[in-house]
Amino acid sequence: MRNKLLMLSALLFSLILFGQKEGWKTYEKDGYSVQYPKNWEYSDQKPQPMVQFVLMSEEDSQEEDNFRENINLSTEFLQGREISLDAYVEIALDQVEKQIPSAKILSTEDILLNGMKAKSSIWIADFGSGVMLKFKQYILISDGTAYILTFTSTEAEFDEYVNQATDILDTFKINS
Repeated sequence: MRNKLLMLSALLFSLILFGQKEGWKTYEKDGYSVQYPKNWEYSDQKPQPMVQFVLMSEEDSQEEDNFRENINLSTEFLQGREISLDAYVEIALDQVEKQIPSAKILSTEDILLNGMKAKSSIWIADFGSGVMLKFKQYILISDGTAYILTFTSTEAEFDEYVNQATDILDTFKINS
């Protein structure tokens, strides 16, 4: 019994020390890292130039709605411009509303992401396909670069995936 307790304590200590979630993979590049479950798939195919990677939910997530929930990271080098996080987020969300007429911002709040000041926002939009998509974004600025992490789901399945997506988003770190 005592040996089991010691082994469990050592396991918990190592998980805390190294921050690795059990059964999860870690993707690390360009001074940042993110962890994701083994049943999610990493892709470096860039649907847009600013996108650094895409994490896709398990393939069977698209059985009912032909949509695979995903998380992507976009970055924007701010070219020496001094801009506050609040101002950046306001500009970004204004662009969403201007470029996507059906977009509706549902919430925006301050958060701490691994010790860094960040913003979390949730919004919905129909891109003309008749399927309403729902987004949860984390935005932060570090060393002159804006990082935009976006979870995308159909509105119908958002509640089913948002907790797992938030767990993934919460692992994002800027490595010093």
